[in-house]
This record gives sequence, structure tokens and C-alpha cells, in this order.
Amino acid sequence: MHTPKTYGPGRHVRALQKYGQVVSPVLAVALGLLLFIAAYKRALDPLFGSVLTEQYLDLVVYSCTALAIIFPKPATRRILLGLTVLVQIAPHSTYWVGIYAARYGGSATGPLVCHILVLAPVVYLSTSLIMCFGVSYHHCFLFLGILAYAGWAKICAAEGNPGLMRNGFEVVNLTREYFSLLFPATFLLFSAIRPPALTAYQEFPYYSIQYPLRILSSQESTTGVIVVGELLDTLKDTVPDALHSLRYLRASHSLLGGVWTGDAVVTMKDIPPRTDELGTPLGDSIYSAFVLQEAVRLINGTSECPDDHCERALVIGVGTGIVADALAQHGISTTLLEVDPAVYYAARRYFGLKHPGDDNVFLEDARGWLERRVATLSASPSNPPKFDMVVHDCFSGGGVPEHLYTIEFWNELRAIMTPSGVVAVNFAGKLGSNSWRAVATTLLKAFGQCRVFHDRLDVIPDQHLQDEFINVVFFCSKSASPLTFRPSVDGDYLHSYLRRHVLSSLERRELPISVLRKPSVLSTKAKDVFLLTDTDNKLNEWQRAAAAEHWRIMRKVMPDTVWETF
Repeated sequence: MHTPKTYGPGRHVRALQKYGQVVSPVLAVALGLLLFIAAYKRALDPLFGSVLTEQYLDLVVYSCTALAIIFPKPATRRILLGLTVLVQIAPHSTYWVGIYAARYGGSATGPLVCHILVLAPVVYLSTSLIMCFGVSYHHCFLFLGILAYAGWAKICAAEGNPGLMRNGFEVVNLTREYFSLLFPATFLLFSAIRPPALTAYQEFPYYSIQYPLRILSSQESTTGVIVVGELLDTLKDTVPDALHSLRYLRASHSLLGGVWTGDAVVTMKDIPPRTDELGTPLGDSIYSAFVLQEAVRLINGTSECPDDHCERALVIGVGTGIVADALAQHGISTTLLEVDPAVYYAARRYFGLKHPGDDNVFLEDARGWLERRVATLSASPSNPPKFDMVVHDCFSGGGVPEHLYTIEFWNELRAIMTPSGVVAVNFAGKLGSNSWRAVATTLLKAFGQCRVFHDRLDVIPDQHLQDEFINVVFFCSKSASPLTFRPSVDGDYLHSYLRRHVLSSLERRELPISVLRKPSVLSTKAKDVFLLTDTDNKLNEWQRAAAAEHWRIMRKVMPDTVWETF
């Protein structure tokens, strides 16, 4: 006997059914692989940062895909069983392999080793599975693992094959009979095999058993894992060089700032220090760059409230709120623009940032907000009022969001600033790098004049200016008047020794103007090559080397346990 041919519409129905039987599994596996890669990247970001994580990612994915196509494919049930194991242990394997790869492989080979050991097998088996057919990140891993296990069980049931188990036939029969109960029951494994990341931890504070470290908060958010931690003072007497008594805020593998705590809290004239929401005393910033940004108030002799009219400031990138809080203390009406809500709320709860009012807080990407603000001003030039000063600090994880550094962005920012308005732009890197030249070229093109200062506590020798990783702040203005800074006074320091040290030493912090005006920055060629635009922007590409350098520096600044506890 043979199967009778089908004619008419039924033929097309059967063709579609057959096509669907091939395409549907392929799409399902491809979608699952994309979800796995996205979850894997998210899990690895806190250890390496997004730039280093993505450096070899495409190479590994493409190579494993090609190998899976070329080499013979194992049996489907073995592929599914392999995926089951690899995907379900992925939260743990990513974390532990990532830790040791970071410790011993560094920024150069660490991410590649992790990709080869964790990601590559999953990509290879997923591609092999496709060839056979012709939430938070750790939940995503587990969910995909459960689906793979379910598929393996169904394949075994269909084949009636005992597989790798001596009594597997009976197990398969039981699985087939009670599959509807077994599948939802596997979700009970969530609590038993929870990954080592603290984002699933329900009780804070969490105390590390490896180091005097306390985690006050850890949660998944827009820009990655947002962690608030404290280095306790347990080792200060036994290990004199140990870093201690500080509270920090990190987003994945980037420190957004921090303050001194405990015995390290000191103020001028013993004035009571700032406190967090629970009343814990907070000291100065652990980074002088944030205090340096406050020098935007000292430009062109501006005072706190000229003519009984307080100035208006815009802060793009809140971090721990050091700058925003200082501006508010000086009586300046401050608008806050932060892309990650978790960062803003952490600044308020743990770092003493006062809420400036709902009308002055915008938790969204700066580019979209700025476009709307410009459109509103075009319709009504006097409402809302323009800003006298802007602090732009979007540096994170060894890089910056390139769409916030283009000539179009700066031109839109100029449109919402007063004619004498000043912008302070934080940037870190090597002064001779392409990324630094691009930022300097674009700022000079947009504003016409800039001065640049470093945040080091010591003097930087001229011979090291081009080859050292330096944090600088650009002060730029479209004003026709030259940029000048008035001398700082006691009222500028807010009872802070660090502010007095930084703001009173601006003259020796300024980098030679020749660094900005050298031919490589201002030449016609530089304008063509280094001018950043929305349609021609290579900033992310140029920042890759700087990201590796920044990663190595951060690993020296904080103990390994800090980076491995999130």
C-alpha cells in the first residue's frame, strides 16, 4: 500500500504542516539560543564589563556555529541531554569560571576563556540541534534548561530507548505518564539551585565570609546589576594597607562612586556630617573627580544667587549624588537626569541624596529627554527656563554611551543652556588615544572653548600625560567671554577637607592647553576623522583598549572579593 496523493487545497495544507514541523523547532531553538546569549552576557558583565564581555563573543559564536555545521552531529537525545546539563548549571559555571578567568587570565584572555568553557558548548549543541531539524538572567537559564530536559524526555519516550539508564524504559514510561505534573514541579528547583549572584537574595545586609565586606543591596536593573556595598574596618589594625571604611555603588563592573564611612568620616570644624536615610554618617567622596566637577560653580565669577535669583543646574548621570547634593546645598535649583532608576534610589537611600521634587527628576535616557526639552523650548522660548550649568558624567565600565557624545547631542544641549552657560564633562582615558581626541574635537567644535583639569591628588609629569590613564573634567562654554575661575572660598567647601584641597588647587590641575590645541585635535583632518556624529560614530570601537585598561585599574583599586560579590 502507498499513501494516496492529496489534491486540491488539502495538498497545500499538508505542505504547510510539513513546513511548520521543520521551521517551528528551528525557530524555537534559535530563539532559545539568543535568550541564552543575552542572559550569559548579562551574567558576565559584573565581572568584566560590557565592552570586554563582547570583545570575543561574536568570534566564539560564529566559530562554534561553523564547527557544528561541519562536524558530524550526535544523536538528538544526546544533544538535548547535554543542553539540559549545560544550561541548568550555566549560572554557576558562568560565575565560577568568570571569577577564576578574571583572576588569572586578566582582561586580555579572561573573557575568551569564559566564552570557550561556558558559551561555546551551548552554541555548538544548539546549532547541532538545529541541523538535526533541517525575567532575570538566572531564571532564564533555568527555564531554558527545563525546556531542554522536557524535550529530551519526550524524545526518549517516543523512541522507547533506555538511553543512559539501565532501567530507563520504566523511567521514560513514568515520565510520559506524569509529564504534566513533572514539568511544573521542576520549577521547585529554583530555590534549591539558586545561582551564587545576590540578586535573588532576599535578606540584606549580606556578609561575605571571605572578606570584611557587607552588601546592603543588589538588584537587576536597566544598566546591569546595581550593588551597594561596604568595606568594613575589621582589618584596619591587623592589615594596615587594607582598604576599609567605605561605602560604594557599582553598576556591573564599574564603580559609580562611594563615600568614606566609620572612623574615616571627618569634617571641618567638627560640623555634623551628611547622613543616609537611616542616619548613618557619611564622609567625603572616595573619588576627587566628583568634587572637581563642582568647580563649574566657580566659572566666570558666578556667585550662589546673583540678583536674588538662584542659578539652575542640570546633572546628567547621578551616580552617588555627590555633585547633585553639593549644588543643592549651594542653593542651586538642580534637575537630575538618570537612565537607571535603581541608581537614583540607591543614591537617595544609601548616599544621602535629597529628593529635589518630582518635577526635577527624570529617570530615562538623556537623548530622548533632551529632544523633547528642545522641542518644548522651540514652542515656548521662556518656558521651561534654561540651565546655567550642566554636569555631564556618563562614564561607566571603561566607556561611555556614544550617543551622548555626538555633535548633535552637544548642539541640542546648547539649546537648553543660557548664553553664558557652562558644561562640565567627565571623561577618562589616555590623552593620546583616539577616543580622547574624538571627545575633545567634538566638544571644541560644539562650544568653541574648553579648559581641562585632572583629578589626581599629585602632579602629573609631562612625560606621562600621553600614556597614563587619567580622569579629566572638561569645562566648556559657548560664551563670548573667556573661561575664568574665581578663587574658591570657605563657603564653597561645605565643611569638606577634600573640597578645599581640590577646589583650591585648580591652577596646578589644569592640563596644558597645548594638549587641546595640538594639530591632531584641531586640524581639518581631525575634524573629519574624530568629529563624532550620529551617522559616523566610532567612539565605542576606540574605547575597547581603554576598557581593558580601566578593568585592570579597577581590579587593583578594590579586592577581588568586591567584584565577585554581587
